[in-house]
Amino acid sequence: QLCLATPRASARSARRGRARASAAMPAAEQAEPPEERDDDGDDEEDVLPDNWFIRLVHGIAWLLTVVLSVVSLGFIGYQLYALYIPYCKAKLTGDQSYRFPEYFYRVYGNEIADLNSEHWGYLGSCAAVSFVSIKYVVPKHPFQSRGAAADHEKVE
Repeated sequence: QLCLATPRASARSARRGRARASAAMPAAEQAEPPEERDDDGDDEEDVLPDNWFIRLVHGIAWLLTVVLSVVSLGFIGYQLYALYIPYCKAKLTGDQSYRFPEYFYRVYGNEIADLNSEHWGYLGSCAAVSFVSIKYVVPKHPFQSRGAAADHEKVE
């Protein structure tokens, strides 16, 4: 016999099945065995092993994050110096003779006259990602001693 159940009916029957199973099982059997949790109450499967491969991958990822954060700060500084600050200064003073840097016209064409939300969005998103990276990732370097790493609390 072929039964074509709708998604709503399938979800309803699944909920009923779980309810019957939990009603049939005493509360003591439903609880997770205490040996599967460590002293902090974390599941064993959530705790990363402290082996050389994990430490190597963590170190490489951290170094790449530091390098890319420094490079992005350099790019932000250059763009502010070469494009954004002169543009804002020309707009505020009413300087009609201001021209963007030559590379800007190669990308956007000669008809561009103003910076639009795309350009400000690039600057803002790069600055936001750099800020988050420098504030939350760079200070937590993987080269600390193992004793300090063992005291690290899991953030959920």
